[in-house]
Amino acid sequence: MKFYLELIILCVCLSFTACANEKNTQIDAKKQNSPCNCVKSYSELVEKLESNYIGLALIKNIKKYEEYEKLKIEFTSQANLQTESSCTQFLMKFLSFFEDGHLFVLEYPKLKQESLEKQQLFLSRNKKTIKEINEMLLDVSDVLVGKWSDGESVFAIVKNDSLFDGYLIKSNGENTEIGRLKIRLSKTQKGYEGSYYPYDFNTKYVRTNLYMQNNGLRHITGGSVRWIRSKDEKIISTNIAPKISKINDIHTVLTIPSFSVDFKEFKEFLKKNDKTIKNSKHLIIDIRGNTGGNSIYFPLIEYFATQTLTSEPGYVLTSPDNRAYFKQFIGFFGSKIYSPLLERMTKDGEIIDGPSYPDKKFKKNKNKIEKVSILTDSICMSASESFILSAKGASNKVMTFGTPTRGVIDYTSINMVPLEHSGSQNIYFGYPTGTLHKDVLEDGYNKTGILPDIHQLVNTQDLIQFVINYNDNNF
Repeated sequence: MKFYLELIILCVCLSFTACANEKNTQIDAKKQNSPCNCVKSYSELVEKLESNYIGLALIKNIKKYEEYEKLKIEFTSQANLQTESSCTQFLMKFLSFFEDGHLFVLEYPKLKQESLEKQQLFLSRNKKTIKEINEMLLDVSDVLVGKWSDGESVFAIVKNDSLFDGYLIKSNGENTEIGRLKIRLSKTQKGYEGSYYPYDFNTKYVRTNLYMQNNGLRHITGGSVRWIRSKDEKIISTNIAPKISKINDIHTVLTIPSFSVDFKEFKEFLKKNDKTIKNSKHLIIDIRGNTGGNSIYFPLIEYFATQTLTSEPGYVLTSPDNRAYFKQFIGFFGSKIYSPLLERMTKDGEIIDGPSYPDKKFKKNKNKIEKVSILTDSICMSASESFILSAKGASNKVMTFGTPTRGVIDYTSINMVPLEHSGSQNIYFGYPTGTLHKDVLEDGYNKTGILPDIHQLVNTQDLIQFVINYNDNNF
């Protein structure tokens, strides 16, 4: 097994929103007032994909590239049939061919007043009374149906023929409209997709999935909205900060819902709970539902590391966009790593060795930790998968339990570029700039996910108890 030391995983998964919003401040006002041209946006996406995406460059000599060329022709003929509002979904469907969760489009629409008024009228016509919503809640033929909270409000998701509509039924916010439609989804093979309706009526396309034994709902693309299943219409906190719970003198559970928390805050959390962590013989790290973020986890690994974490360079595709991506780290913390890479990035379209990261040597940490159990599920992706690989690569104390991860790690380190012809839809193309290692096609994780050492499909609390029992019998 090969391990890769990622010093940077920027703007990944649900961190996409913050990165794109920063770019949004620089959007040309003329672009905001122009319509989205989906034909030109699709053509621009194809050009950006072929010049930047290492995953496509690596398959040029195999059959899948022929399949891609056929798909490209098929979508070219369909592009002129798209409306402004359907363009993002159309582009995302095209990118889905690669089955790479780090390859995506996001939209941040700034619609004209006329379009906003039409959207407002649509939502007004689709408003429901609480009585109507409760009657629709009786159809529980899909696990998505039920009541959910985002920490500020409660929503009821009901089945409406083939659609799943989410209505606002309770809120602590001001100027909220009870019974308003907030999300409309349809079921896909890998989750749900549809439209999310912000209060400013600038509707955006989203892809959504369930996690943590269907008790959580998260937008995989389209933003960082996170809902938790709510009973009795309770507004439940969706705080992504890590938590720690000492079970007894042996077992401690450390829950990390996201690696998108601030690095300083994460270090402060570890410092605050240093004694509890060090005095635990068995550290259970629950990362189920963790869709990634940044590589903030090395201070945690240091508690149980037993060996040097080695690294292996992957591949990078030379292009103007990729040069600009890596150039931003020069003069920051990565000059020694990225200056040699940029010197090699001379010929556009050439596949070259990626950045060479140094081996990671951990300080010896005196503590009682004898075993570490990492709990995983099918939502774990990106930085959470990198955490698993790094933890296992740095320590022989680690075992994983649960179900395979999502498999979004073979292609890493995300760059985002705007599609200039997307007009007021403000569509961004996101893609990974490099590979995890050089054998991702033959020995990667995207197809299978990272398989757990012990496969155990049980509910949230039962998995923790299973791991406790498993380790009690093996201490």
